[in-house]
Amino acid sequence: MAAKTQGGIRLSALCPKFLHTNSTSHTWPFSAIAELIDNAYDPDVSAKQIWIDKTVINNNICLTFTDNGNGMNSEKLHKMLSFGFSEKSVMNGRVPVGLYGNGFKSGSMRLGKDAIVFTKNGETMSVGLLSQTFLEVTKAEHVMVPIISDPTESKNSLKAILTHSLFSTEEKLLAELDAIIGKKGTRIIIWNLRRDKNEKTEFDFDKDKYDIRIPEDLDETGKRGYKKQERLDQIVPESDYSLRAYCSILYLKPTMQIILRGQKVKTQLVSKSLAFIERDIYRPKFLNAKTVRITFGFNCRNKDHYGIMMYHKNRLIKAYERVGCQLKANNMGVGVVGIIECNFLKPTHNKQDFDYTNEYRLTIAALGEKLNDYWNEMKTKKNEEYPLALPVEEIQKQPDQTWVQCDACLKWRKLPDGIEHLPEKWYCSLNPDPQFRNCNVPEEPEDDDLIHPTYEKTYKKNKDFKTFSAMSGKEAVPRSLLPETSNASVKRPLLLLNRSVSSPHSDSDNSLKRKTSSCMTPVSLKTPRLNDKTFNNHDHDDDDDEDVIILEESSTPKPSADSDVPVVKTECINLDQEEKQIENYDIRELCSAATSEPKSEQLTSSTQTELPNIVVKKEEVEDDTDIQVPRAEMETKQHNVNDVSETSVDFGNELKNRLQLLNKEKEMYQNKCEVLTKQVETLEQRILEMNNKYVKKEMCHQSTETISSSEEEKVRERKLAEVTILYEQALEEIAKLKEQCSTLQNLKTECSKCADGENKSEVEEIAVQLDDVFRQLDKCSIERDRYKSEIELLEVEKNQISCQCEELKAEIAQLKASIPQAVARANDSTTSNVEDSVNFSDGESLKLRSLRVNVGQLLATIMPDLDLQQVNYDIDVVDEILGQVVEQMHEISST
Repeated sequence: MAAKTQGGIRLSALCPKFLHTNSTSHTWPFSAIAELIDNAYDPDVSAKQIWIDKTVINNNICLTFTDNGNGMNSEKLHKMLSFGFSEKSVMNGRVPVGLYGNGFKSGSMRLGKDAIVFTKNGETMSVGLLSQTFLEVTKAEHVMVPIISDPTESKNSLKAILTHSLFSTEEKLLAELDAIIGKKGTRIIIWNLRRDKNEKTEFDFDKDKYDIRIPEDLDETGKRGYKKQERLDQIVPESDYSLRAYCSILYLKPTMQIILRGQKVKTQLVSKSLAFIERDIYRPKFLNAKTVRITFGFNCRNKDHYGIMMYHKNRLIKAYERVGCQLKANNMGVGVVGIIECNFLKPTHNKQDFDYTNEYRLTIAALGEKLNDYWNEMKTKKNEEYPLALPVEEIQKQPDQTWVQCDACLKWRKLPDGIEHLPEKWYCSLNPDPQFRNCNVPEEPEDDDLIHPTYEKTYKKNKDFKTFSAMSGKEAVPRSLLPETSNASVKRPLLLLNRSVSSPHSDSDNSLKRKTSSCMTPVSLKTPRLNDKTFNNHDHDDDDDEDVIILEESSTPKPSADSDVPVVKTECINLDQEEKQIENYDIRELCSAATSEPKSEQLTSSTQTELPNIVVKKEEVEDDTDIQVPRAEMETKQHNVNDVSETSVDFGNELKNRLQLLNKEKEMYQNKCEVLTKQVETLEQRILEMNNKYVKKEMCHQSTETISSSEEEKVRERKLAEVTILYEQALEEIAKLKEQCSTLQNLKTECSKCADGENKSEVEEIAVQLDDVFRQLDKCSIERDRYKSEIELLEVEKNQISCQCEELKAEIAQLKASIPQAVARANDSTTSNVEDSVNFSDGESLKLRSLRVNVGQLLATIMPDLDLQQVNYDIDVVDEILGQVVEQMHEISST
């Protein structure tokens, strides 16, 4: 290979194998098709329509892409067939999708090995070939692209195209150029499509004659639907395997019609075809305070298709990307679709993902939070409005707005509510709104200057308020209700179930037991936590812990070792033991615990509260007996009770009411427990009876002693012999079954090979026949339309001729009526001489003759076989012919 140089420096070469290597970036075939659609959409081409179809040329299945854009000259065509040339810029507000100048090469070579391009721009026509087959046959060392614009100047390129393409003559090339509608446009034909191991194309053209689909995958269980790699276990949307569905959402705001296999794709405004639409904003720090709009709503077509639709410069990059609560294994976020245009992110080369940068990760995290806010807000509103209805994700929804695209100007128009059925072709003149009834009127403006979300996040505010009140209520309530005492601290032990709070200096002789005043009812151990909701008499409580009373003021670290500090040790007791202890407790005094305490005494539990109404009594850890507190100490404590304010008394009364309610609940639960225990006992008895009936009892020790050892050995030997015989028989049956399976598998493989060969040939023949039939149908439809137009023209001419015939007939009748009057006048006149009468009759006859000549010429246009030279205008021949023609016209019109 001779290296080319420029200024003495070698130039980099491009191996022909790079065409295939470059195409492997498209792991999904529809992404390759999208590259070709993007080229027609970009502003330098600005096509209004693109036709995508499948055809058969010389027994080769081909994909065709035809647009009516601006076309290209030979220089632009050469840049398109080369690598890295991208001169696209913003034109008329349309931002180009192409970035790298590589889309056509990677996309076309991903679909097939060979592609030919026909283009015309109104002045010139050009043809270019990009073919891996051509490079392999010619053993080229570099990528060569034959291009012809003038056949006389590029003979070698013309010869290469005619030799290595599907078109062997110049007439066939010109016919493909004529297939481009109008004076400008481009037509791309791709053949030698990619095939699988079974020599089948990677597209399914037969399941839907108006669609191109990716066939179903095969697995161990049989056929299953096609699924992209990143879908994992989620339900696959139709856009993954249907090109029609994918093209309908390919652009955020479609401005080009896509006609797939002869039928227009019903494109949609994704951001305006949802239900319960709300808009949020995203202000990333790396955008310098710029805002990005996010649209949320519910999918009205299928609730199982949900996630974020991420666009870049109006082009879809990632579809149904699940974020936030949608990633969890529950029903949260089901049906919610989010739309965002991420122009600040950088897409990958195949335009199916974004570069995994820090900006992308921050965006995904923010989208998850925004989607959670929308879901919680919608669910809260739904539960408030319709509390007994279905969940919000199960409700049948309708889009909030109806938008339709004009087939003439391709502008989108908003329609009023209530319009369900639209015609196949819709134009601005059909708009009920007179303001937008003209194609020259621009579209409705978008809310690009959105600064705040369009909905108030009340759920989030209520949640923050609840957490704040729950945290602040722990300290505010006791301080507001309890009196302030100087140099006094109130201590209360924390009674815990199944928890241990110990101190290294615990005294076994001293234990604390709760005591209440004689004026109060016994205190239940199951008491709900006291917080702000308790004192506000709220009916519902969100606390999970209902076993202890906790009035937290502040959390303190563990105290230092002190011999005078009492220790609270817990007991693991069940409900029955707990009830017995409460009945045995000598509960006498409540609301009498406000005592002064020396500074050296500290609280031992991890949670300290200011509760002046509880006096504790020491309790031994091992014994259940109560140790009475000395009477002198009780008197000093009762003396301090008299100083308690009225607020503490009210607090005690409220506690009393709460305790009474809890006792009632406890009794109710006890009754339920008794019923359940009885049911458990009955079930246990039934299980024992079943075991006695159906379970083989084990031999007791006494019975085994009576059986001798010799008899046991004999029984064992018999059992072993029987087991060995059964084992050998099972092995023989297994061997027979294996032989039968092997023979059946061989037969199955042979039958499948024969069937596959026959089906393949039959399917190919049927495909060719169907294609011919469709071509004939297209020709017949074209001829039918032409004949209809000719018939309409003939009917118009017929009407004109019939009118003229009626006029001529009336004139002839008038002339015939005037002749006898003239004769009568001639006979009555006695003064007129013969010459005058002759001259008069001659003048009338001349008029009649000239009229017959004109009628004869008119009849000649209707009757081409009529020879006017042989007609005698002095007799009534022309009159008779005219009468016959008029009668025939009347008969035709009546039928």
